[in-house]
Amino acid sequence: MRIWYFNHYAGGPGIGKYARAYQLSRRWAEAGHEVIVFLASFHHLLDDPESLPNDAMVGPVRYVALPARSYKGNGAKRLLNMGDYCRAMLRLPSRVPQEFGKPDVVIASSPHPFAIFPARRLARRYGAKLVFEVRDLWPLSITEINGTPVWHPFVLASWVAERFAYSRSDVVGSLLGGAESYMRGRGLKRGRFVHVPNGIALDEATTPIQPTTSAGLAAARQVQAWRGEGRTILVYAGAQGVPNGLDRLLAAVSRLNVEGYRERLGVLLVGSGTLTEELKGSARAQGIDNAVFIPPVPKRESLWIIANSDIGYAGGRNQKTIYRYGISYNKIMDYMLGGVPVVLPISAAADPVSASGGGIVTGSDEPAAIAAAIAELIDMEGPRRRQLGARAKAYVEANFDYSYIAANYIAAINQE
Repeated sequence: MRIWYFNHYAGGPGIGKYARAYQLSRRWAEAGHEVIVFLASFHHLLDDPESLPNDAMVGPVRYVALPARSYKGNGAKRLLNMGDYCRAMLRLPSRVPQEFGKPDVVIASSPHPFAIFPARRLARRYGAKLVFEVRDLWPLSITEINGTPVWHPFVLASWVAERFAYSRSDVVGSLLGGAESYMRGRGLKRGRFVHVPNGIALDEATTPIQPTTSAGLAAARQVQAWRGEGRTILVYAGAQGVPNGLDRLLAAVSRLNVEGYRERLGVLLVGSGTLTEELKGSARAQGIDNAVFIPPVPKRESLWIIANSDIGYAGGRNQKTIYRYGISYNKIMDYMLGGVPVVLPISAAADPVSASGGGIVTGSDEPAAIAAAIAELIDMEGPRRRQLGARAKAYVEANFDYSYIAANYIAAINQE
């Protein structure tokens, strides 16, 4: 089967950090399918846009870059970049069958839903099955998380694209396990939904490696210093923006420091984002001297930092309207694979922390609730805390391996 996988923000080895498209496509290729991942020639998650090849094999998967202008932030140029990508999709028939052959399956992957329109046109032209892959529920995520008005033109355009996608697709795959009811209320037919969560790659080298980068070494030194002081180490590894709710974490740490935990707790915030400098200023203003900010580090170094910590903090704001349909945080998978208990400060459908018994779900992002969960884990005896981490690790290994997810995805496509 020939699969065209349109993923605007696709990554992979040497391409970018968001490697979901590669992990799924590699397994499909190894099962005998021919896979082409079409990504944008520029997007903000690429390792190095200047060196991105137009057409290259990444392992067993072919990557083709579709021309799209560069941008910074979330302004007009990013919207134009989306338009460039969609227009480039419409020009692909001029390169078929000489370069690509004809597809049997066309997958249009979000987060933005607009690729569904050219994807549908391509699927109809070649008699291929159409699959819509949903990471975020647009426009719901935009209105709930960012507070964008429902009458905003971008929200209205997303609303149209969403309903078009659900009603026209042969299969809808979603990272959110509880999203089927939402989608069926917006045009999805019964039997066309499949849960395809983010996962882990057990067949790859997931063994953590001792840090060698400057940021990784700084984190390792801090971990070792805190370990020598007998502190419980909490790590957050991920983006530092509005949706991640790290202001609530800092408020919780400030509360804990007042309550006598200052010398018992060390907090590592590994990553960067739009709020990094603001968060650093907030930590200084609150007198939080036991929280350290570390720039992003390579994935396997991040896994070492996690494995040498005691608690993983999932972050997020408790957006109940969204999370009642599920959750898809990559960082939760990393914490669980690293064998540390997770603090999840939200209430979400089918969350893996509750399912595994591998941490504490507060059901609230209020600083008092977050502080209480962290304090419980600090006060817990080490063997008991490690037992929670072991539960988390066993659960994620049994249920979130990409080999299983990819096979289940293809089975759902073949049934239609």
